[in-house]
Amino acid sequence: MRFWKASTRKGFRDYALLLLLYNTGARVQEIVDLNLADLRLQTPFQAKLTGKRKKERLCPLWPESVAALEKYFTLWHPDASQESPVFVNSNGRRITRFGIRYLVRKYAAQAAQICPTVKSKKISPHTLRHTTALHLLQSGNDISVVKDWLGHADVNTTHGYVEIDMKMKRRALEACEPPQVKTGKGDPKWMKPSILQWLDQLSESAKNNVQYSTGSTNEKA
Repeated sequence: MRFWKASTRKGFRDYALLLLLYNTGARVQEIVDLNLADLRLQTPFQAKLTGKRKKERLCPLWPESVAALEKYFTLWHPDASQESPVFVNSNGRRITRFGIRYLVRKYAAQAAQICPTVKSKKISPHTLRHTTALHLLQSGNDISVVKDWLGHADVNTTHGYVEIDMKMKRRALEACEPPQVKTGKGDPKWMKPSILQWLDQLSESAKNNVQYSTGSTNEKA
């Protein structure tokens, strides 16, 4: 979000909201339900998220997220109680899922002016959650870490959730050495008689082992 230059009251709120969505990878409803009491803005910075079936998890916050939240609070929550919602709309009421979805689409349209490839993508709050998971994997984190970060009950959900992008595929390809095959005169190395004979011997040995194993089993029976 380096292109972002908040200069209005709403702009500071929206920046804090989008940054928190990306930082935590939270479901949109988890951000809606977040209260001031769920945030710890002293070291260690963290947010307590309440997911499905009221299951709670703690998510660390970046210093940048804390700074954005503190700026937003000075403008929107100067005297709020700990039970107040973190994000509110223009009427001072708890923001809704539809309100967050509107803001994400609004700023995605603005981002498309700087990054034209965004125009062809359908951006939603879920896109930020997906991006968080993918970036965690790209940073070398284990799939189980991503599972806990997102609040999934089963790691299989995380496996189906995260898509491997082209960067990860390229790294995997570069880690594999291409096969060394001779070209030109003569046969490739693997076609030399000694290699073929060894493969034949290996096949015969496997057959004999199977026959011996089968015969032993019949005797025991």
